Amino acid sequence: MLKRLKTLLAATALSLTAALPAAAQDDRPDLTVAVNNLPGSLESIEEMGNVAVRISYSMFDSLIRRDFLADGSGTASKLVPGLAESWERIDDRTLELKLREGVTFHDGSELTSDDVVFSFNAGRGHGYDPLIGAAKRFMLTVSHIEPVDKYTMRVVSKEPDVLLEQRLAGYAFWVVENKSYMTMGKDAFARNPVGTGPYKMDEWVDGEYIRLVSHDDYFGGKPTAKSVTFVQVPEVSARIAGLVSGEYDIAVNIPPDQIPVIEGYDDLKVEQIVLDNTHMLVFFNDGPTAHKEVRQALSLAIDRDLLREALWGGKNYTPNGHQLPSYVMYIEDYPAFDYNPEKARQILAECDCYNGEEIIYKLPLNYYLLSLEAAQAMQQMWREVGLNVTLQPVENWSQVNDPDQTVNIRPWSNTHRLPDPTGSFVPQWGKESWVQKNKEDASRSWQAPAAFNALQDTITTSTDWDERKAAYREALDIWTDEAPGTMLYNPLETYALRKDIGWKPYGLYYMDLRPYNLTFGDAPNN
Repeated sequence: MLKRLKTLLAATALSLTAALPAAAQDDRPDLTVAVNNLPGSLESIEEMGNVAVRISYSMFDSLIRRDFLADGSGTASKLVPGLAESWERIDDRTLELKLREGVTFHDGSELTSDDVVFSFNAGRGHGYDPLIGAAKRFMLTVSHIEPVDKYTMRVVSKEPDVLLEQRLAGYAFWVVENKSYMTMGKDAFARNPVGTGPYKMDEWVDGEYIRLVSHDDYFGGKPTAKSVTFVQVPEVSARIAGLVSGEYDIAVNIPPDQIPVIEGYDDLKVEQIVLDNTHMLVFFNDGPTAHKEVRQALSLAIDRDLLREALWGGKNYTPNGHQLPSYVMYIEDYPAFDYNPEKARQILAECDCYNGEEIIYKLPLNYYLLSLEAAQAMQQMWREVGLNVTLQPVENWSQVNDPDQTVNIRPWSNTHRLPDPTGSFVPQWGKESWVQKNKEDASRSWQAPAAFNALQDTITTSTDWDERKAAYREALDIWTDEAPGTMLYNPLETYALRKDIGWKPYGLYYMDLRPYNLTFGDAPNN
């Protein structure tokens, strides 16, 4: 009897499903993205590196949104409403914002000013001893948030901040649902975050994939994909093979030499952009690289033009100083990084501070594209000026940062999160940076001149653009002379995808999958 009843119920359910009108069935595609790596956390201010923000950007929203496609470039800085429908300056330290009403989080709760106040809470990200210290360098100007009413709040900076609006549109200022966070706790929330973005968490299998599903009530319109799965595929060849077979729809981090392979298929295409991100080297203030002259020689020996041509087909560039042409106060006449092997030899000969000691360059594999190839080329360049550099590729960052292991050079990348030095130069090399406060081994920290940090304070707090620009130039001079690190180039980021997918990349590592930037078939942005 029970068996017959189960059979009848199953048949009834099947017939009801078949009877549903076509409009009620969800025929949106499931999108699969092959990525080189997956993050360990999706707490929006805990992990803000490249592999995390490509996922979290579609899970969270900011009060103000940066419209990267305003001029079609993917690097534009135009500000448009996000979760806030409007904003106005009350004074040079205070910005009042009005939230959109009726915006819902992934759990169905309504967005209010309480959520914004919690998200920007000093104890969470920017206070004396915050829960997540990584955010402090991006929220360093924020004093506090004042709720005005259910949908209105004021963001107050410690000092006048000319970049406050841009800051609120960038890293560390994504809004989270405060009740879920408080109930679950930080670690659980990091695995199952609750935001307002177009996609929400569905399943996470470590080392394999993270699957998001559509947040159908998204205030920006119903998402165009039913789900998005980010699959970890470390090998480039496997990402390409999966794309060709139809297993993946988009593949990231495609090397330049593989572009002709992709373009050889009628149903595939590439989307490219030179990133607002610079591949760097950090020279630790320890061992041979404790000497400024050795650090200067390491930088002078690098033929960046050759690296760009050999590795990137000459399609990218090296900034002239720690800046980008898109900066509001771009210093166009600032000198480019010098390639001068003869000067490098001369510095080493005159300083009497280096006698061929081994210099260890430790780098994790699969950190950024072509990093090992660049390291091998630079090793030869360094050898030609008398620098004895040994490469030590390792599997992960814990091996790079191990205080019990010798390391003098490590790779890094600096993302220019705002079109201003406060978006990269200040947070990543200033007094709150890990470069100056190396928690694994204090002896590796850069002992920056006091003048350098004072100039960075001026850059951060001054409202006089001429004063800011003069301080910036002087700080760049000190940084170049001290050489705690150096810039290599801004990489060309290439995505391979099906031709019927309409999607554009951004200069930052965000993969924006909102309805205006993700279409299928014959939709407009194809």
